[in-house]
Amino acid sequence: MYLGHRGQECPMELEKQIHRCMKEVTKAAEPRLVYRILPVNNGQVEGFPLEGNDMRELLADCQQAVLMAVTLGPRVEQLLMRREVTNMADAVIMDACASTAVENVSDHFEFDLRKQLEQEGKYLTDRFSPGYGDLPLHMQARFCDALNTGRRIGLTVTPNDIMIPRKSVTAILGISDRPQKLRKRGCEVCSMFMTCPYRKEGGSCHE
Repeated sequence: MYLGHRGQECPMELEKQIHRCMKEVTKAAEPRLVYRILPVNNGQVEGFPLEGNDMRELLADCQQAVLMAVTLGPRVEQLLMRREVTNMADAVIMDACASTAVENVSDHFEFDLRKQLEQEGKYLTDRFSPGYGDLPLHMQARFCDALNTGRRIGLTVTPNDIMIPRKSVTAILGISDRPQKLRKRGCEVCSMFMTCPYRKEGGSCHE
């Protein structure tokens, strides 16, 4: 999806290039994750105020919230920077591979936590990241401060709200005593809603 593939036939040489880039990204990746569970009262996380209506809706029926941060580590960042100078085609493919990889790490954490909580009679909401909906991107720095990511996993945020290493994710999930309706992840909660090339063509990346 990150490479703009829409089901068309992939040339053999490109397929080989993609597999080579995937192997290099996988070899360089050092996934690290940190999370913290905080109490929620009346849709507000104690000691961690959140902006936007989406957060009030997400946490309306929750008693706790999970703050999480994931990074692939500095070696992937260094790999991408080298390729951006020496081979831009590789850099584009590696960037897509790394984006997929960090999302997969986040998905696996969410899946495992969801299963664990369900055994305790508790349920997770959707995962929601700064930049989605009306949760502003600048919240990333506050997530990282709350999780002490600089010391714990080497993840920092620049004054321009860029995470370093770039292939990193911050997010929040609510924990409730009752099953939660999970929303379809799609355009309306995507940080690229206004600039997405798929929407310009009348489609979406999740079709």
